[in-house]
Amino acid sequence: MKDKQVYRNLKTVTDEGLSEVKRNFQWVADKLDNFLPKPRGLVTVLMGSPSDAEHCEKIHAHCKRLGVPCELRVTSAHKGTQETLAIIAHYEGLGIPVVFIAVAGRSNGLGPVTCANTCYPVINCPPLKPEDAARDIWSSLNLPSGMGCGTVMYPEAAAQSAASILALSDHVIWSKIRAKQLNLWILLKKADWDLAQSVLNIST
Repeated sequence: MKDKQVYRNLKTVTDEGLSEVKRNFQWVADKLDNFLPKPRGLVTVLMGSPSDAEHCEKIHAHCKRLGVPCELRVTSAHKGTQETLAIIAHYEGLGIPVVFIAVAGRSNGLGPVTCANTCYPVINCPPLKPEDAARDIWSSLNLPSGMGCGTVMYPEAAAQSAASILALSDHVIWSKIRAKQLNLWILLKKADWDLAQSVLNIST
């Protein structure tokens, strides 16, 4: 029995009984995931070097929280241009919506080269170091004409931007983003309420 009848059957409400109700509802929530359609789209993170892996893993983790499939690849537009183009062609051939996220430090050729050779969206998210950020960011921002890849500085922003693009044609991803927005709103309202109560207690 997994419904709320378990709670009704409790002669006395105990911590053990409430724990059973909680486990039952968690079981139901887990099973509901099997009824959700699988996302059709994909985020492909292209990193220019294995040293960028930590930055890319953060993007991957944020994509996962939003229910967005994400794959990581290592390729250099400078040192292996043909391999980069082959990887781009592979994902274009999948026949599904794809968003590329280019992660390359110093001189970012990876984002612009990807953007110049695909019609799919490209987002730059360079792993900038504070001491070099003001200089290195320009290779992601100052693009040649005819290109339109965007640039963000944080892994969460890269994942959110990619998810928002895929959400245009995927209601499951859209709902994940919406739920995140509502949870942030609730946290703000709670913080505001807690602050108001704190001030009230001090004044009294």
